[in-house]
Amino acid sequence: MKKEDQILYEIWNELNLSLKTSNHPFHIFSVSTIKDNKPDARNVVLRSVDKEIRTITFHTDKRSKKIKQINNSPDTCALFYDQQKKIQLRIYGKISINDDSYKIKERWNKSRDMSKLCYLNKISPGDKISSSKEYLYDKDDLNNINTGINNFSIIDINIESIDFLNLNHKGHERIIFNFTKDNETIFNWVAP
Repeated sequence: MKKEDQILYEIWNELNLSLKTSNHPFHIFSVSTIKDNKPDARNVVLRSVDKEIRTITFHTDKRSKKIKQINNSPDTCALFYDQQKKIQLRIYGKISINDDSYKIKERWNKSRDMSKLCYLNKISPGDKISSSKEYLYDKDDLNNINTGINNFSIIDINIESIDFLNLNHKGHERIIFNFTKDNETIFNWVAP
């Protein structure tokens, strides 16, 4: 296997491994959107990886400000870093809200109750509050935790390119993989 193919194989493999192990360094990543013509980044949890259609997914509260940002500008960058292996991935693509009701129900049903609790909060993410816990759900809401699905959304990132950087004392390596609409992969080695 050529080195370029091996690197791309390892990228997909590590992304998939992060779905099975919560302490994997790629399990939590940073994703950027555009807010008032400026970058706005936050950490999210990787929820799915699909190599065939080159998509990664996370979940969010549909009341959050990032939903409007996604609707306004679909360009995004997702940043992953493995401190032990010294590997950085910058994944560029188009971000979108997945409104497939079947998929939303399926993902919701597979979510753990502790994750579902986040979608019961009575105040929208980013809204001003007068005390640190004012936003939290009411205890009565715990009797019907599935009402949280009304605030649950799936966010897809359709990958257009991956910028891979391996930091190494013997010489850093950087390669950019671009994915065409014809399902081709074009790579370019670049100076780190």
